[in-house]
Amino acid sequence: MANLRLILGDQLSHSLSALDRIANDDVVLMMEVMGEATYVRHHKQKIAFLFSAMRHFAQELREKGLRVDYVKLDDKDNSGSFTAEIERALKRHKVKSVIATEPGEWRVLEMMRQWEARFGLPVEIRE
Repeated sequence: MANLRLILGDQLSHSLSALDRIANDDVVLMMEVMGEATYVRHHKQKIAFLFSAMRHFAQELREKGLRVDYVKLDDKDNSGSFTAEIERALKRHKVKSVIATEPGEWRVLEMMRQWEARFGLPVEIRE
């Protein structure tokens, strides 16, 4: 069974710990979510550049042969939050665990720490 590997918008690196030892059947999840784009004021161009960089990085991962599940901001079923998008991805993919790299923001880390109990599967948060 696969792992769900989470990459956040400020973690666009091929050497990211969440990608370490990735298996062929693992799924990389990347999400554009309104909750993160609007929780503090950002210039619209900054958000556009961030989403563009995310989309390009996702394409690079696909070209390397990785399975990427990418949720665009304007996807009709986009829930607008990390937690709800993880939940949706778990319904789309049969996975045994979630693997993420520790986020730079404490509030996102606290959100991640609740996922194991919420989803009933292991969540590994790597440095």
